[in-house]
Amino acid sequence: MRHRNLRSLSRVATVVLALFACFNADRASAYCRMTTDDEPQVGNTACAETGEPLIWNHPCLPYAIDRRGSFWMDDADIENAVNAAFETWEEAECPGGGTPNLVFKPSMMPSTCKRAEFNTTGNVNTIAFLDPWEDPCADELGRPPYEPLAFAVTIVWSNTNTGEILDADMMINDQPATMDNAGGPYADCPDTGCEGDDDADLRSIVTHEAGHFIGIGHCDPDEPGCLRATMYFRADRSSLDKRTLEQDDINAVCDIYPPGNLEESCDATPVGGLLLNCETTAAGEKIACDAPGSTSNGGGCSASAARAPAETLWATFAALLGLTVMRRRSGRRGARS
Repeated sequence: MRHRNLRSLSRVATVVLALFACFNADRASAYCRMTTDDEPQVGNTACAETGEPLIWNHPCLPYAIDRRGSFWMDDADIENAVNAAFETWEEAECPGGGTPNLVFKPSMMPSTCKRAEFNTTGNVNTIAFLDPWEDPCADELGRPPYEPLAFAVTIVWSNTNTGEILDADMMINDQPATMDNAGGPYADCPDTGCEGDDDADLRSIVTHEAGHFIGIGHCDPDEPGCLRATMYFRADRSSLDKRTLEQDDINAVCDIYPPGNLEESCDATPVGGLLLNCETTAAGEKIACDAPGSTSNGGGCSASAARAPAETLWATFAALLGLTVMRRRSGRRGARS
């Protein structure tokens, strides 16, 4: 297999999940795989046709929600919406019977991590709400801003030799929505739909992002089934459509993680061990974005001597864009905890 130097995140510039190649043999399928050759998939960006497809080799997957939460929702409501979003993928009914060989493990403790990075000394697959909607390491590392019209972005770290996913971080735009920004307010909307045009359904947004989390890219809009799929790149802020998977989404998760025998009691420890706080040391000192062991700066470093050589680590990402944005501001519903 070929080696490639770790590319700077400045090329990955804006948004969440980066996406990817159509590796399904059935070209009638619209779903796409994220690959090691992908550029950031923002908007209607085509799938990559080369590179190693991304996959969690041991799909017992932990995640933690940042303890500072969102301005728009209570912590309990956020937790319920996020957990339900991941369970949607875990519980998909595969065409041949059974469910995908995936187990998602929500952390009992919150994270303190609002930046995307892979760290050789410990990791957390963090889910964080950002206001202002910007990369916390952008100024320090000279990286461009996140896409304003993105509801969220998921950054996936992988070994470019093998496509093994090592870490995934989901950032959600928590700014108040305007005509130029697709942020909050968010809600875990009732099954009857969101109230009015202001609220965006958090569960729908996270369900889309969870697809990126496991290596699925934006589907091809020119293929049948894509426009209704959860992995279509746009979302109407008041819609609940992305809460449930369409056949294209089900085909993707079941092809990548075919039904197996993964036990609920599986070990969900992240590569390198669990480190919930990526921002400060135990003594309360700030951890620099380019600190030794961190790859938030796109610099070379390894997951371990055997698993991720320095020259083969790379981050990809893609964004869920808002089809409509709010026309007026609403009062915030609460304060950060």
